[in-house]
Amino acid sequence: MLKKYLQTQQDNFDIMRSRHGQLQQKADFEQQRAQLLAQHIDAMESNQQMRCSLSLQNLSGLKHILQDMAQQQQQRSAQAEQEASRQQQACSKQAAYNLALQQILDNRLQQQLLQLQRREQKQQDELAMQMFQRQRAAL
Repeated sequence: MLKKYLQTQQDNFDIMRSRHGQLQQKADFEQQRAQLLAQHIDAMESNQQMRCSLSLQNLSGLKHILQDMAQQQQQRSAQAEQEASRQQQACSKQAAYNLALQQILDNRLQQQLLQLQRREQKQQDELAMQMFQRQRAAL
């Protein structure tokens, strides 16, 4: 029964690891998007290249919008990283739990083997005692 439970927990752990991998990929993707957005903002034309005040206003407004987007993207990236980190912690806890279950199973098996050895030794001792008593009685 405990063996089935351990297998179920191991299956859960495998699902959790898979989910962690997905979350880590998402965090990496979000970080990459934030970097690309920052590069795009940095690559925009500088104020010195603009001749018209309307163009300067447009550029300034666009940069402001893009900087807001970059900030939002950084927040999304941080959230994705936190979620991946939480999943990693859950995986670690599940792995420790599975290890503890495995140790319990191993201990039970060891106890059963020890009991079996004791029974066999007791039977052998009884058999040897009977043979000794028969030999003594035959003399």
